Amino acid sequence: MKTSLACLLLSVLPAAAEPFEFLVMGCMPYHFPADAARFENVIETANGAAPAFSVHCGDVKFGRMLNDDASLLRVKAWFDRFEQPLVYVPGDNEWTDSHTPVAGGYDPLERLAFVRRLFYPGEARSLGRTSLPLVRQNAQADFADYVEHQRWQRAGLVFATLHVVGSNNNRREDDAAAMAEFAARDRAVLAWLRDSFAAAADAKALVLFLQANPFHETLHGEPRDTGFANFVPALREQVRGYGKPVYLFHADSHYFRIDKPLTSATGRTIENFTRIETFGGLNLHLIRVQVDPQAAEPLRAFPWLLEKNRVDPDTPSPGKPAKPAAK
Repeated sequence: MKTSLACLLLSVLPAAAEPFEFLVMGCMPYHFPADAARFENVIETANGAAPAFSVHCGDVKFGRMLNDDASLLRVKAWFDRFEQPLVYVPGDNEWTDSHTPVAGGYDPLERLAFVRRLFYPGEARSLGRTSLPLVRQNAQADFADYVEHQRWQRAGLVFATLHVVGSNNNRREDDAAAMAEFAARDRAVLAWLRDSFAAAADAKALVLFLQANPFHETLHGEPRDTGFANFVPALREQVRGYGKPVYLFHADSHYFRIDKPLTSATGRTIENFTRIETFGGLNLHLIRVQVDPQAAEPLRAFPWLLEKNRVDPDTPSPGKPAKPAAK
């Protein structure tokens, strides 16, 4: 029997990468103990969906709540119940805002060290009962502390986390220790950003995850505050040089949106960049992401409102009285 050249070629070509799904969340659980059952619903839903992985974009508690060891250990126990891999990005409420009296008056750097020990122990793997092998920036001697900067690949896409947080990214000019921490981490973030774009040079797309909303919604992609003054221009430069799709997921504002806020110096939209912001705060819902590696736009994100977590809009926030409806 003769074997055609086409058959021979097919036998040596790699199989097309299969489509897959992942989930993204952030700013949850937020209010203790009110949100305990609602976050249980999130875990149950994620486990039932069996995604390739999930990503939590930080803020695992309300900033105006005690940030003691017990609060963070409770969240870690919840994270350990995710059946599939869970990648976690630190938020400001876990450490930056801990200096306030209502959060316990902690030293933010001590809280950051605890977060790193608790959520990034041992070898470079994700959380979750099924873990995912990762690449971490702390493998580089110059950035040995930054276990939270992580990267992985799947089906021709590259995924990376960046430790960029709200509260002006911990850039507090009245605190020398905060300023030193910010400067060192900002340097690490920019290095990891460059490394991640380089790692995605031959990829179909790059997907980034961080906690902060670094964009000012009325200034078309310029830094919102001084804490993002280096990050946003560096992101813009890398996105423009990359040319292929770049997706950035973040939490922080508690406002679900999918848009294109990054613009050029002339005010034109940089079209290969897409921002997706998670639900969170009062709204404990998920973002469901479908990936088709063969598509020109390989990633599509959809809001996933959990039926068990729907709340009457007139329900007051935990600990706050109801406001009269606007007339």
